[in-house]
Amino acid sequence: MLLASALMLPTPVRADDTALGKEMESIDSAFKAFRRETDPAKGAKAAREGQEAVLKSLPLVPAMIAKMPAGEAKDKAIAAYRLQMGQLFVVFCEVESAFIAKDIPTVTKLVETVKGSKKKGHDDFIEDEE
Repeated sequence: MLLASALMLPTPVRADDTALGKEMESIDSAFKAFRRETDPAKGAKAAREGQEAVLKSLPLVPAMIAKMPAGEAKDKAIAAYRLQMGQLFVVFCEVESAFIAKDIPTVTKLVETVKGSKKKGHDDFIEDEE
């Protein structure tokens, strides 16, 4: 009986169940594909896949921001999110260029940039789950 009633409770929406969450998973998959890649063609392809997911993410709004009341604070938060996503797009383009140039040391440095960007984005735009 308890199990049946537990199954009837609404399931909370997880971040990865949203359109933005799905694109973030694609970005993460692309990142994982190129972060240790040494084959220039495979690495460049993964970077392009990440670029596509970033572009699809750009017009979307994180749930944390969507919940904010309309006004200047929300507008600033949306602009900050878009700025970070734009910067991530540029880094993924740099990764692609580095792979095409067969410059793996530069790719390695850029991977660290992506890691920092990911942490900052999550700190800024994802609510802590309690």
